[in-house]
Amino acid sequence: MPRTEEQFEQIRKEKKQIIMDVALELFAKNGFHVTSISQIAKQAGISKGLAYNYFKSKNDILEEIIKSGFGEISNLMIPPYDGSITDDEFITFLEHSFDKVGNDIQHWKLFYSLMLQPNIVENFTERYAAAAEPFFSMMHQFITSKGSADPEGDLMIISAMIEGAFLYAVVASGIFPHQQMKQKVIDGVFRIIETGKKQQS
Repeated sequence: MPRTEEQFEQIRKEKKQIIMDVALELFAKNGFHVTSISQIAKQAGISKGLAYNYFKSKNDILEEIIKSGFGEISNLMIPPYDGSITDDEFITFLEHSFDKVGNDIQHWKLFYSLMLQPNIVENFTERYAAAAEPFFSMMHQFITSKGSADPEGDLMIISAMIEGAFLYAVVASGIFPHQQMKQKVIDGVFRIIETGKKQQS
């Protein structure tokens, strides 16, 4: 029986994901600039030509990895259909984000290893910003709704704290209990916002 379009699309998604997973591992361990499409294809168990059917270039794979990484977190956001985000919705988003990282430490360790390589950040800053925009927009909306006197400043501090906690969980997992770290960061977010409101009044 011939495959349906949906089946072909599913196969395509699976092949792309295999290529991305292999590429992430090789980029992180050997370096982005040293790794070739040929090496990625060989480890993925496919031909070089087939790899090019899915991705135009090595940069194309990297962009997809970046987009996917931020997308995994952004997809956890609860859409604010009513134009607002409740405390419970925001807390749930943070909890799920921490659990997403904590449940797949190896993947995120490779992701951060890649992102911290020389020339990667410099060459892809705009793409980072575009991929992370939904996350920052949601954060800014929530901080503003809580009455922050300096939403932009609070966004910088809170984002740095969350990203730092994610990175710490990845590179030094086990030093601080996951659940305790998660709760302390959530408490810290609301403490920063409340401090800003008190300073304003």
